[in-house]
Amino acid sequence: MHKKYTPARRDGFTKYRARHSRHTLLLLPPAKRRALQRNLIFIGMTLGLVFVVALISKAQAAGGAYVVDDGAINAPGECNVDAWYSAHRHAGSTHNSSLSPACTFSAMPAVQWGAALSRAVDAGKGETQISPQAKVQVLSRQELGLELAIAVGAHVALDRHHGFDGADLNVPLTWQPLAPLRLNLNAGWGHAYNDGDQQHRLTWGTGFEYQLAEKLTLIGERYGQEGGEQAWQAGPRLHIGEFVDVDLLVGRSLIGDRAQWLTTGATLRF
Repeated sequence: MHKKYTPARRDGFTKYRARHSRHTLLLLPPAKRRALQRNLIFIGMTLGLVFVVALISKAQAAGGAYVVDDGAINAPGECNVDAWYSAHRHAGSTHNSSLSPACTFSAMPAVQWGAALSRAVDAGKGETQISPQAKVQVLSRQELGLELAIAVGAHVALDRHHGFDGADLNVPLTWQPLAPLRLNLNAGWGHAYNDGDQQHRLTWGTGFEYQLAEKLTLIGERYGQEGGEQAWQAGPRLHIGEFVDVDLLVGRSLIGDRAQWLTTGATLRF
């Protein structure tokens, strides 16, 4: 309930001051009046954004369909399952899907074990892969907002004569300068083997996670490999309850025909 000022003198002064302020504003030239109004709107929006940032909590870690990894792992005894589906915007017959569980066991609290089962279809031809993965956290300094890990993985094609498809090594670093903001940096190496064609490439990636509200995080990333793929992805992550996240993102290749894709995904933690 608003407090009321009962003395007549106070009410009279308040009304006079309001009339005087409006009169002063009307005396300004139209251009200056519009500039002042724009400045007031900008100040109001800035203060509102600062207020929102002050209220929000720590952002969730990147994962799911995003390529750039973070330096965090699941807490001991906790697991997550990522599932996502991606389709090219201008080529409906090209799409990818993946199911990826990961767990950190209490007996080995610094290691997260996982695997990914993925299916890629291009112009009607499909390939299924299984990728065992391990991620070891080597540094976690909460007071500095730093997390560092080493991730390794292998890729095996299930429907091809030469099953071994390659392996990769990645070093993800996460820095959290503010409570709602996390910055991720990846540097790694990839080995690809495709029917006798062996390639060794350096890989890299940068990304950010910004929790705009309690139920909403904005995520963006830019990644690539030496002499190969270059692309970006971005979109919102919706936090539905305590254990479920939903991703909606758009991506685009920066080489070749600059293909575009849309992705939907979900993460379940338990």
